[in-house]
Amino acid sequence: MDYKYIEQLLERYFQCETTLKEEEILRTFFAQDDVPVWLVKYQSLFRYEAAQEQPLGDDFDERMLNIIEQNAPVKAHVITLTQRLKPLFKAAAIVAIVLTLGNAAQAPWDRGWDNPREEYAKFLEQQHQDSINRLGPIQAENMIDSAAAAPLPEAKY
Repeated sequence: MDYKYIEQLLERYFQCETTLKEEEILRTFFAQDDVPVWLVKYQSLFRYEAAQEQPLGDDFDERMLNIIEQNAPVKAHVITLTQRLKPLFKAAAIVAIVLTLGNAAQAPWDRGWDNPREEYAKFLEQQHQDSINRLGPIQAENMIDSAAAAPLPEAKY
């Protein structure tokens, strides 16, 4: 028997160029028990395809329509007022955070641009007053007398 035609059909089959009739020829050829040794490796492929084919049957349309027409129960979701306003609450929280951070970042500049020399002189005066307040009354009188005699040191930069 000439197997050249079967080999050509196999080549065309693997290149997806065969017709349905030619594929049927291949299936019937490989369904035989006496297949040449060099073509036995393809026999399981075509026997598997033949085993997998199942006719749809007369009731196929009816089964498909039954599957399609089955209505799934629709459940209504109850949305509470809290759930409905939750995005609004989130937006308000974000705005509050942004405003708080903006105010906190702005606080150091609210004092304005003070003269550092004046600020340092006020600081030294405050330190001097605090040290006088910590002393007893007699020591404080002596400190006030000595402070009146010597002026405060000037800040050097």
